[in-house]
Amino acid sequence: MDVLTTTPLPLAEWLRVTEREYLSGFIAEGGAALKIAILDQAAIGAAAERLLELGRARGMLAVRVDAGRTRINLMHELFFAVSRALPWDGMLQTYLEGLFTTNAYTWPRPGTAMTTAELATSFGVAPSLLTRQRDQWLTADLWEDRRLAQDFRAALLRLCLARLESDGVEAAEPAMQWLRGEKVPVTALRTADISVRISRTNARAMLASLCHFVRKAGAAGLVLVLEVQQLARTAPPDGVLRYSPAAVMDTYEVLREIIDGAEQLPGLFAAVLADAEIATGDPRRTLSAYAALQMRVWPDVRPGDRQNPVAPLVWLAA
Repeated sequence: MDVLTTTPLPLAEWLRVTEREYLSGFIAEGGAALKIAILDQAAIGAAAERLLELGRARGMLAVRVDAGRTRINLMHELFFAVSRALPWDGMLQTYLEGLFTTNAYTWPRPGTAMTTAELATSFGVAPSLLTRQRDQWLTADLWEDRRLAQDFRAALLRLCLARLESDGVEAAEPAMQWLRGEKVPVTALRTADISVRISRTNARAMLASLCHFVRKAGAAGLVLVLEVQQLARTAPPDGVLRYSPAAVMDTYEVLREIIDGAEQLPGLFAAVLADAEIATGDPRRTLSAYAALQMRVWPDVRPGDRQNPVAPLVWLAA
Protein backbone atom coordinates (compact mmCIF):
# COMPACT_ATOMS: atom_id res chain seq x y z
CA MET A 1 0.00 0.00 0.00
CA ASP A 2 1.90 3.06 -1.21
CA VAL A 3 0.03 5.27 1.25
CA LEU A 4 2.81 4.31 3.67
CA THR A 5 5.44 6.13 1.58
CA THR A 6 3.79 9.54 1.98
CA THR A 7 4.39 11.94 4.86
CA PRO A 8 2.29 10.92 7.87
CA LEU A 9 -0.36 13.39 8.88
CA PRO A 10 -0.05 14.73 12.43
CA LEU A 11 -2.69 13.20 14.68
CA ALA A 12 -3.62 16.59 16.12
CA GLU A 13 -4.25 17.98 12.64
CA TRP A 14 -6.43 15.02 11.66
CA LEU A 15 -8.47 15.39 14.82
CA ARG A 16 -9.00 19.10 14.14
CA VAL A 17 -10.14 18.40 10.60
CA THR A 18 -12.37 15.53 11.76
CA GLU A 19 -14.04 17.74 14.34
CA ARG A 20 -14.52 20.63 11.92
CA GLU A 21 -15.58 18.74 8.82
CA TYR A 22 -17.55 15.89 10.39
CA LEU A 23 -18.49 16.13 14.06
CA SER A 24 -19.39 19.82 14.01
CA GLY A 25 -21.75 19.64 11.08
CA PHE A 26 -22.05 16.70 8.72
CA ILE A 27 -22.55 13.99 11.34
CA ALA A 28 -24.73 16.14 13.60
CA GLU A 29 -26.95 16.93 10.61
CA GLY A 30 -27.58 13.25 9.93
CA GLY A 31 -24.61 12.23 7.81
CA ALA A 32 -22.49 9.14 8.42
CA ALA A 33 -18.88 8.22 7.78
CA LEU A 34 -16.30 5.53 8.45
CA LYS A 35 -12.61 6.44 8.63
CA ILE A 36 -9.57 4.19 8.99
CA ALA A 37 -6.54 5.68 10.73
CA ILE A 38 -3.18 3.91 10.83
CA LEU A 39 -0.84 5.03 13.62
CA ASP A 40 1.69 3.73 16.09
CA GLN A 41 0.41 1.11 18.50
CA ALA A 42 1.37 3.29 21.48
CA ALA A 43 -0.75 6.20 20.22
CA ILE A 44 -3.98 4.28 19.57
CA GLY A 45 -5.33 4.56 23.11
CA ALA A 46 -4.81 8.31 23.30
CA ALA A 47 -6.31 8.82 19.84
CA ALA A 48 -9.37 6.78 20.83
CA GLU A 49 -9.93 8.80 24.00
CA ARG A 50 -9.56 12.08 22.14
CA LEU A 51 -12.15 11.04 19.56
CA LEU A 52 -14.58 10.09 22.34
CA GLU A 53 -14.03 13.47 24.00
CA LEU A 54 -14.64 15.35 20.76
CA GLY A 55 -17.86 13.44 20.17
CA ARG A 56 -19.20 14.06 23.67
CA ALA A 57 -18.30 17.75 23.42
CA ARG A 58 -20.56 17.93 20.36
CA GLY A 59 -23.51 16.32 22.15
CA MET A 60 -22.92 12.82 20.80
CA LEU A 61 -22.86 9.48 22.53
CA ALA A 62 -19.45 7.83 22.30
CA VAL A 63 -18.51 4.15 22.47
CA ARG A 64 -15.12 2.45 22.30
CA VAL A 65 -14.90 -1.19 21.18
CA ASP A 66 -11.71 -3.24 21.31
CA ALA A 67 -11.46 -6.07 18.79
CA GLY A 68 -9.32 -7.90 21.31
CA ARG A 69 -12.36 -8.32 23.55
CA THR A 70 -15.31 -8.22 21.14
CA ARG A 71 -15.61 -10.36 18.03
CA ILE A 72 -16.33 -7.51 15.66
CA ASN A 73 -16.19 -9.92 12.73
CA LEU A 74 -19.78 -10.68 13.77
CA MET A 75 -22.07 -7.70 13.23
CA HIS A 76 -24.41 -8.73 16.04
CA GLU A 77 -21.54 -8.94 18.53
CA LEU A 78 -20.52 -5.42 17.53
CA PHE A 79 -24.11 -4.26 17.98
CA PHE A 80 -24.31 -5.85 21.43
CA ALA A 81 -21.04 -4.21 22.49
CA VAL A 82 -22.39 -0.81 21.46
CA SER A 83 -25.77 -1.43 23.06
CA ARG A 84 -24.24 -2.52 26.37
CA ALA A 85 -22.16 0.67 26.50
CA LEU A 86 -25.08 3.06 25.93
CA PRO A 87 -26.90 4.87 28.78
CA TRP A 88 -30.33 3.44 28.05
CA ASP A 89 -32.03 4.91 31.11
CA GLY A 90 -30.92 8.39 30.16
CA MET A 91 -31.79 7.91 26.50
CA LEU A 92 -35.29 6.69 27.27
CA GLN A 93 -35.86 9.46 29.79
CA THR A 94 -34.74 12.15 27.35
CA TYR A 95 -36.88 10.66 24.59
CA LEU A 96 -40.02 10.60 26.74
CA GLU A 97 -39.45 14.12 28.03
CA GLY A 98 -39.09 15.35 24.46
CA LEU A 99 -42.18 13.44 23.35
CA PHE A 100 -44.36 14.94 26.08
CA THR A 101 -42.92 18.43 25.59
CA THR A 102 -43.55 18.28 21.84
CA ASN A 103 -47.18 17.57 22.66
CA ALA A 104 -47.46 20.59 24.99
CA TYR A 105 -46.89 18.73 28.28
CA THR A 106 -43.59 19.93 29.72
CA TRP A 107 -42.05 17.27 31.95
CA PRO A 108 -42.47 18.44 35.58
CA ARG A 109 -39.16 17.09 36.91
CA PRO A 110 -36.60 16.87 34.09
CA GLY A 111 -34.27 13.91 34.40
CA THR A 112 -36.57 12.05 36.80
CA ALA A 113 -38.70 9.07 35.81
CA MET A 114 -42.41 9.58 36.55
CA THR A 115 -45.40 7.31 36.13
CA THR A 116 -48.37 8.26 34.01
CA ALA A 117 -50.44 8.68 37.17
CA GLU A 118 -47.90 11.11 38.61
CA LEU A 119 -47.75 13.04 35.35
CA ALA A 120 -51.54 13.21 35.15
CA THR A 121 -51.69 14.69 38.64
CA SER A 122 -49.03 17.25 37.77
CA PHE A 123 -50.75 18.22 34.51
CA GLY A 124 -54.24 18.24 36.02
CA VAL A 125 -55.45 15.65 33.53
CA ALA A 126 -57.44 12.47 34.16
CA PRO A 127 -55.03 9.49 34.15
CA SER A 128 -57.14 7.60 31.62
CA LEU A 129 -57.08 10.54 29.21
CA LEU A 130 -53.32 11.02 29.54
CA THR A 131 -52.78 7.28 29.06
CA ARG A 132 -54.76 7.41 25.83
CA GLN A 133 -52.81 10.44 24.58
CA ARG A 134 -49.50 8.89 25.62
CA ASP A 135 -50.25 5.74 23.65
CA GLN A 136 -51.20 7.78 20.59
CA TRP A 137 -47.97 9.77 20.74
CA LEU A 138 -45.83 6.66 21.10
CA THR A 139 -47.68 4.98 18.27
CA ALA A 140 -47.17 7.89 15.90
CA ASP A 141 -43.58 8.70 16.81
CA LEU A 142 -42.15 5.25 17.55
CA TRP A 143 -44.31 2.36 16.39
CA GLU A 144 -45.08 3.89 13.00
CA ASP A 145 -41.49 5.00 12.33
CA ARG A 146 -40.62 2.60 9.51
CA ARG A 147 -36.95 3.56 9.67
CA LEU A 148 -36.78 1.31 12.72
CA ALA A 149 -36.92 -2.48 12.45
CA GLN A 150 -40.21 -3.89 13.74
CA ASP A 151 -38.67 -5.89 16.59
CA PHE A 152 -36.61 -2.85 17.60
CA ARG A 153 -39.80 -0.76 17.69
CA ALA A 154 -41.52 -3.38 19.83
CA ALA A 155 -38.61 -3.45 22.29
CA LEU A 156 -38.39 0.34 22.57
CA LEU A 157 -42.14 0.66 22.98
CA ARG A 158 -42.02 -1.84 25.84
CA LEU A 159 -39.13 0.02 27.48
CA CYS A 160 -40.83 3.40 27.17
CA LEU A 161 -44.09 2.15 28.64
CA ALA A 162 -42.18 0.50 31.50
CA ARG A 163 -40.79 3.86 32.57
CA LEU A 164 -44.32 5.23 32.73
CA GLU A 165 -45.79 2.49 34.90
CA SER A 166 -45.04 1.71 38.55
CA ASP A 167 -44.79 -2.04 37.90
CA GLY A 168 -43.38 -2.00 34.38
CA VAL A 169 -39.64 -2.44 34.96
CA GLU A 170 -39.71 -6.21 35.44
CA ALA A 171 -41.97 -6.71 32.43
CA ALA A 172 -39.59 -4.73 30.24
CA GLU A 173 -36.42 -6.57 31.31
CA PRO A 174 -36.58 -9.13 28.46
CA ALA A 175 -36.55 -6.28 25.93
CA MET A 176 -33.40 -4.78 27.47
CA GLN A 177 -31.73 -8.18 27.68
CA TRP A 178 -32.57 -8.74 24.02
CA LEU A 179 -30.90 -5.45 23.06
CA ARG A 180 -27.78 -6.36 25.02
CA GLY A 181 -27.42 -9.87 23.63
CA GLU A 182 -28.27 -11.67 26.85
CA LYS A 183 -30.08 -14.99 26.84
CA VAL A 184 -33.84 -14.53 26.98
CA PRO A 185 -36.45 -17.31 26.85
CA VAL A 186 -38.41 -17.32 23.61
CA THR A 187 -41.68 -17.08 25.54
CA ALA A 188 -40.47 -13.87 27.20
CA LEU A 189 -39.58 -12.37 23.82
CA ARG A 190 -42.99 -13.22 22.42
CA THR A 191 -44.63 -11.54 25.40
CA ALA A 192 -42.70 -8.41 24.42
CA ASP A 193 -43.86 -8.80 20.77
CA ILE A 194 -40.29 -9.56 19.66
CA SER A 195 -40.21 -12.25 17.00
CA VAL A 196 -36.52 -13.25 16.72
CA ARG A 197 -33.21 -12.83 18.49
CA ILE A 198 -30.63 -10.42 17.13
CA SER A 199 -28.20 -12.36 14.94
CA ARG A 200 -25.86 -11.88 12.03
CA THR A 201 -28.80 -11.69 9.61
CA ASN A 202 -30.64 -8.78 11.21
CA ALA A 203 -27.87 -6.96 13.12
CA ARG A 204 -27.29 -4.35 10.43
CA ALA A 205 -30.97 -3.36 10.53
CA MET A 206 -30.71 -3.13 14.32
CA LEU A 207 -27.64 -0.89 14.08
CA ALA A 208 -29.52 1.38 11.68
CA SER A 209 -32.49 1.45 14.05
CA LEU A 210 -30.21 2.31 16.94
CA CYS A 211 -28.67 5.22 15.04
CA HIS A 212 -32.13 6.64 14.39
CA PHE A 213 -33.22 6.22 18.01
CA VAL A 214 -30.05 7.81 19.38
CA ARG A 215 -31.05 10.98 17.54
CA LYS A 216 -34.66 10.67 18.67
CA ALA A 217 -33.30 10.49 22.22
CA GLY A 218 -31.69 13.90 21.91
CA ALA A 219 -28.09 13.02 21.01
CA ALA A 220 -26.48 14.60 17.97
CA GLY A 221 -25.12 11.25 16.87
CA LEU A 222 -22.95 8.30 17.80
CA VAL A 223 -19.15 8.19 17.73
CA LEU A 224 -17.94 4.59 17.49
CA VAL A 225 -14.21 3.98 17.92
CA LEU A 226 -13.02 0.52 16.86
CA GLU A 227 -9.53 -0.58 17.86
CA VAL A 228 -8.62 -3.33 15.41
CA GLN A 229 -4.87 -3.83 15.81
CA GLN A 230 -5.57 -7.40 16.95
CA LEU A 231 -6.66 -8.33 13.44
CA ALA A 232 -3.05 -8.53 12.28
CA ARG A 233 -1.80 -10.54 15.26
CA THR A 234 -1.13 -14.21 14.61
CA ALA A 235 -0.26 -14.89 18.26
CA PRO A 236 -2.06 -12.42 20.53
CA PRO A 237 -1.41 -12.36 24.31
CA ASP A 238 -3.44 -14.56 26.65
CA GLY A 239 -6.94 -13.25 27.25
CA VAL A 240 -7.06 -11.45 23.90
CA LEU A 241 -9.17 -12.73 21.05
CA ARG A 242 -7.39 -14.30 18.11
CA TYR A 243 -8.74 -13.75 14.61
CA SER A 244 -8.18 -16.34 11.93
CA PRO A 245 -7.54 -14.99 8.41
CA ALA A 246 -11.17 -15.85 7.57
CA ALA A 247 -12.38 -13.90 10.62
CA VAL A 248 -10.26 -10.93 9.53
CA MET A 249 -11.98 -11.00 6.15
CA ASP A 250 -15.34 -11.14 7.90
CA THR A 251 -14.35 -8.05 9.90
CA TYR A 252 -13.47 -6.20 6.72
CA GLU A 253 -16.85 -7.24 5.36
CA VAL A 254 -18.54 -5.70 8.42
CA LEU A 255 -16.67 -2.44 7.79
CA ARG A 256 -17.64 -2.51 4.12
CA GLU A 257 -21.28 -2.98 5.07
CA ILE A 258 -21.12 0.06 7.32
CA ILE A 259 -19.65 2.13 4.48
CA ASP A 260 -22.20 0.94 1.94
CA GLY A 261 -25.08 1.38 4.38
CA ALA A 262 -24.09 4.90 5.47
CA GLU A 263 -27.37 6.39 4.23
CA GLN A 264 -29.26 4.22 6.73
CA LEU A 265 -26.94 5.09 9.65
CA PRO A 266 -27.67 8.76 10.43
CA GLY A 267 -25.32 10.42 12.87
CA LEU A 268 -22.77 7.58 12.95
CA PHE A 269 -19.08 8.41 12.88
CA ALA A 270 -17.02 5.21 12.98
CA ALA A 271 -13.28 5.57 13.46
CA VAL A 272 -11.24 2.41 12.88
CA LEU A 273 -7.82 2.63 14.55
CA ALA A 274 -5.04 0.21 13.64
CA ASP A 275 -1.25 0.02 13.52
CA ALA A 276 0.97 -0.46 10.50
CA GLU A 277 0.56 -4.23 10.40
CA ILE A 278 -2.91 -3.83 8.92
CA ALA A 279 -1.10 -2.60 5.81
CA THR A 280 2.31 -4.27 5.95
CA GLY A 281 1.81 -7.43 8.02
CA ASP A 282 0.68 -10.94 7.12
CA PRO A 283 -0.63 -10.68 3.52
CA ARG A 284 -3.60 -12.85 4.49
CA ARG A 285 -4.67 -10.22 7.02
CA THR A 286 -3.96 -6.85 5.42
CA LEU A 287 -6.51 -4.54 3.88
CA SER A 288 -5.20 -5.38 0.44
CA ALA A 289 -6.39 -8.97 0.96
CA TYR A 290 -9.99 -7.77 0.85
CA ALA A 291 -10.34 -5.75 -2.35
CA ALA A 292 -13.97 -4.75 -1.72
CA LEU A 293 -12.94 -2.71 1.34
CA GLN A 294 -9.60 -1.52 -0.03
CA MET A 295 -11.28 0.00 -3.08
CA ARG A 296 -13.67 1.93 -0.84
CA VAL A 297 -11.03 3.45 1.42
CA TRP A 298 -8.01 3.84 -0.84
CA PRO A 299 -6.91 7.52 -0.87
CA ASP A 300 -6.96 8.13 -4.62
CA VAL A 301 -6.58 11.91 -4.31
CA ARG A 302 -3.58 13.25 -2.44
CA PRO A 303 -2.10 16.80 -2.42
CA GLY A 304 1.42 16.09 -3.65
CA ASP A 305 3.38 14.00 -1.17
CA ARG A 306 0.98 14.85 1.66
CA GLN A 307 -2.16 13.05 2.67
CA ASN A 308 -5.71 14.24 2.33
CA PRO A 309 -7.00 14.64 5.92
CA VAL A 310 -10.58 13.87 4.88
CA ALA A 311 -9.64 10.69 2.99
CA PRO A 312 -11.26 7.44 4.12
CA LEU A 313 -7.83 6.06 5.10
CA VAL A 314 -4.99 8.11 6.57
CA TRP A 315 -1.54 7.41 7.99
CA LEU A 316 -1.00 9.38 11.18
CA ALA A 317 1.95 10.39 13.34
CA ALA A 318 1.38 11.21 17.02
